[in-house]
Amino acid sequence: LGTFIGVLIVGVFRNGLQLMGVASIYQTLITGVLVILAVTVDQISRKKAR
Repeated sequence: LGTFIGVLIVGVFRNGLQLMGVASIYQTLITGVLVILAVTVDQISRKKAR
């Protein structure tokens, strides 16, 4: 379920970037940063839960 929600968020985010006219290379860069940020937040929250 979490993966599905994550895919939807990334898809909506990329679609928004496309509609705003952001260049393809920057869309990829921003999406990568978003994924790295999400993984970092997830790992920090898991460490705090222990």
